[in-house]
Amino acid sequence: MSSQNQGNGALANGVPNGQEGWLDQFAGYLEMERNYSSHTIRAYLNDLRQLIGSDLSQVTPVPPTTSSPASLAPQPGQAYMAPSMGVSPESNGMTAEIQPSTAGSAPGGTTTPAPTSGWLEAEGLRTYIRQIQEQYSRPTVARKISAIRSFYRYLRREQLIEEDPSKQVRGPKLTRRLPACLDKEEIVKLLMSPDTATVLGVRDRALMEVLYATGMRVSELCGLRVSDYNQEAMEMRVLGKGGKERIVLLNQSAQGWLSKYLAEYWTKLAEGRTPQAEHPLFVSRQATRLSSRSVHRIVMKHAIKAGINKTITPHTLRHTFATHLLEGGADLRVVQDLLGHTTINTTQIYTHVSLERLRRVYINTHPRA
Repeated sequence: MSSQNQGNGALANGVPNGQEGWLDQFAGYLEMERNYSSHTIRAYLNDLRQLIGSDLSQVTPVPPTTSSPASLAPQPGQAYMAPSMGVSPESNGMTAEIQPSTAGSAPGGTTTPAPTSGWLEAEGLRTYIRQIQEQYSRPTVARKISAIRSFYRYLRREQLIEEDPSKQVRGPKLTRRLPACLDKEEIVKLLMSPDTATVLGVRDRALMEVLYATGMRVSELCGLRVSDYNQEAMEMRVLGKGGKERIVLLNQSAQGWLSKYLAEYWTKLAEGRTPQAEHPLFVSRQATRLSSRSVHRIVMKHAIKAGINKTITPHTLRHTFATHLLEGGADLRVVQDLLGHTTINTTQIYTHVSLERLRRVYINTHPRA
């Protein structure tokens, strides 16, 4: 396909091809330079396609003329200087082109309606933000705006646009919810729930013990290889967000169950194979690497079995790990390192959890509270 055809706006996934090329470049940047996960990249691209596609749902028909202006859609590698613009579908309904603002009389005496603002302009972007604020929750809107800002910054850095319209857009203020966590009795019930007389029961017990002992993310757990486990040092090597590597520690209980699983039960799940360094640490009954969804199901199943009347996910064990450490007197910086947080601000949410729990204990136990 020629660059001119791309510029004329042939649609791919509801997005003009020239701009779909921008999205492809942006996805490569997120993966190679920012080390974003495939899940995050997919979510960003979906948000951006919704933004760009919003122009196509607000098109203003322009009667065809023999002297219609040339397309102003960006060519690959060409900067776009946003005029006041609208998007006009061609008569076959399959392609679209960006028209300059020519409200009033067009060449040949044809009258064209005033076009709407596009997503590359501040006013068009503000209109879009107002629309999604009416449709989605505040956290969802905040995530979409984060994706949009990252995209505009990338386009500006690559000199594909002259101005960044997102500088004039503010996201919604979020009230930060305190993460749910288990108390010490509940965590014991959860960990004791698996039937350790079975192969899957031992695997599930080892898996949940590791989650609670280390506070690692479910994606980090699923990415573990056999070689990441250092049995002698009672520690594990974890590859976290942004490709950052860190060391997490195991307690005696997690060490015992993980060693038992790896020495006696991993082979039974892996169809008789001996665990090698490159093999996944936690495997399914089909001898494949466990997915994040599978781990979610495992944790939820045992929470129900244990009679815990809360919505429990693997991330709940991460919250519980951090909260219990702080309640036990751990330094906030130590907890930050163990969790793999980039900034201390992210970790500080757990101090609020601990204070809330202290407040409840005080109210329930102090005679004059």
